[in-house]
Amino acid sequence: MRDMDTMTTKRRSTKQNTETATINVFALKSIFRISHDTDYHGTVEALKKGIEFRGLSVWTLIFAVFIASIGLNTNSTAVIIGAMLISPLMGPIMGFGLALGTYDFELLKRAGRNLLIMSVTSLLAATLYFLISPLSDARSELLARTVPTIYDVLIAVFGGATGIMAVSRKDKFSNAIPGVAIATALMPPLCTAGYGIANGNWSFFFGALYLYLINSIFIGITTYAFIRFFNFRKATGVHASTETKVRKYVFVTAILVMLPSIYMAYDVVSKATFQKRARAYVAKNFSLENSRVINSKYIKTPTTKRIELTLIGEPLSDEMIGQFKKELATYDLEGTELIIIQAEKGNRDEDAPEHESQSKDERIIQLEQENRHLQSRERLVESVSKEINVLFPDIDSVSYGDLLTENTRSLQSAKGPGFLVKWKSSAKIADKKRFEIYIRLRFGLEKIDIIELR
Repeated sequence: MRDMDTMTTKRRSTKQNTETATINVFALKSIFRISHDTDYHGTVEALKKGIEFRGLSVWTLIFAVFIASIGLNTNSTAVIIGAMLISPLMGPIMGFGLALGTYDFELLKRAGRNLLIMSVTSLLAATLYFLISPLSDARSELLARTVPTIYDVLIAVFGGATGIMAVSRKDKFSNAIPGVAIATALMPPLCTAGYGIANGNWSFFFGALYLYLINSIFIGITTYAFIRFFNFRKATGVHASTETKVRKYVFVTAILVMLPSIYMAYDVVSKATFQKRARAYVAKNFSLENSRVINSKYIKTPTTKRIELTLIGEPLSDEMIGQFKKELATYDLEGTELIIIQAEKGNRDEDAPEHESQSKDERIIQLEQENRHLQSRERLVESVSKEINVLFPDIDSVSYGDLLTENTRSLQSAKGPGFLVKWKSSAKIADKKRFEIYIRLRFGLEKIDIIELR
């Protein structure tokens, strides 16, 4: 009898535990459920309305382009955010996703046409601004939009998901759509592409345009996916084969657009890793007593890895340079080319035997010739310095002297005249090129090393 009571008690306990677990599962599902509060009719109307491009939306877009362009030009993050908030570009992109998700191909054509017109209008307005703007140097906000990666794809996906969920709720999230507009940043890439056209910088143009395509396409695809997840009503007369084709096209498009961004992300990480190792290598090995690094460049391309250092002070011996080259392997920099450019101080030791073998009279004549040459060059440098102050006001400082370049890969050295130039941040690329041509003509040299200090 006691055994039967014990078994009954165990059954009741098990049943209660099962019921409790079931209640917990249902409670958890209710927390994460998003389809129960969907406003089907309101969502369709709101997204269709956002597709329209006429009247007020046209001028809002143009003004937003000019605001974003000014923000990029002056490197003002706050101004760029303001432009993103008022830009109407999100409307036709999400409308495109709605049309795909409901298989409404007439709406799809209208959304695609309006999106294309808005994109071209934005590009033309941005190009016009940067053509007339007196500021032409690329600041950090511009540069940030030129190398899209897989992370931008993820931002577009999560931004699109947030956007469609916010629009589809009966109780609209008032702060979600502005946040999506800021996160996905549709307007700045178009303006950066306009900057690329205006300045003939096609790497900027294609990089920024690719970022805009990533944002547009993946916001649209994410909208399409959630429209299908929410089971919105399809357009009449849609066959199963049509749905299969649309899914296939969406999948293939997503993969094709995503692939370059994966490569770019790998390239960015690879360059960052190389530069980190190179900086650690230079910091450890080039803290020298009689020489100092005044400029450094860490260059990595798919085919080359190179460290370029400009030193002043006592020239390094071949033995020291050889030792520095061996240290590269310690920092996982095998195959890296080390180029050392250093201002020569006095006559090199290897020149001494040659001077000693000369007669006294020959040495006096040679010294007199060198002295006249130095005096003539000093007068020329003094005259050129005054001219530079007038002709190139964007130069902060300039130094002239003989530079000795050591290439540790080819084991060759070269000596020649060179300039160390530090420009202001507002300097134009055209001015830098004009300075190089001016120096060559003024000194009568076919080749001269001009090293830009940062």
